Amino acid sequence: MERAIFYNPGRKFPAVSVTGTKCEQMCEHCKGHHLKNMIPAVSSEKLIEKAVRIKEENGNGMLISGGCDVNGKVPVGELTGAIRKVREMGLQINLHAGFLSESEADALVKAGVEKFSTDVHRDPRIIRDVLHSEQGPEAYEETIRNIMKAGGSVIPHVTSGFGNDLELSMDLLKALNIRDVVVLALVRTPGTDNVEPSEETVISDIRKLLDSGFNVVLGCMRSRNYKNLEIECLKMGVRHIANPSQRTVKWAKDNNIEFEISEKCCCMLL
Repeated sequence: MERAIFYNPGRKFPAVSVTGTKCEQMCEHCKGHHLKNMIPAVSSEKLIEKAVRIKEENGNGMLISGGCDVNGKVPVGELTGAIRKVREMGLQINLHAGFLSESEADALVKAGVEKFSTDVHRDPRIIRDVLHSEQGPEAYEETIRNIMKAGGSVIPHVTSGFGNDLELSMDLLKALNIRDVVVLALVRTPGTDNVEPSEETVISDIRKLLDSGFNVVLGCMRSRNYKNLEIECLKMGVRHIANPSQRTVKWAKDNNIEFEISEKCCCMLL
């Protein structure tokens, strides 16, 4: 049986926002709320300063993200020099940058970004009404292709709770021959009208991905009200889980599932 990996990044692999709490896109399901939980680093100097502190505390790396502009981009283009210096410190980088052009993707790969956490959406209604984007579904495919062409490692993130958006996204990933995918689930968020999908819906979506040959990672953005999701994932064969509960860890031990704990983002060992 394949060894499981449980991810607990914590202070060893913190999330950093290069826009602080600012977001121009203000998607309906987030409204910038989740940026409040990230460490602000709104300049190259601040990013390097945070990296030095992480290194001093024996950290492993950082997730670089932030709010999007009206074009669906996190403004990381001016930070490639700082990113290169962070990598030279021996820290790993997982980048969530939104849409990327061919030249932007190439520059970031050359700067040393190891993983590109890339949201994937294919339902035009979700893209327009929820994400407030004037870009069509093809923009997500273009970003993935640009990263792949530059030699980067794309880790798609799909979201349960947006109707058939996940299945449409799954079709794109199959066509691109991508097999690693992180599954997130819509969560209740202050200031939004989010309705969490049922636990059964999330499990069903994960099963569809597994049945289609995907290697599924249960990502960190999900409700902790789901009592059986993590264990059901293990039963179905999922071997990568972010921030598992102690109940899940105990169940894995009791059922002789070998596992290791990684203090990194959940896509770093794919």
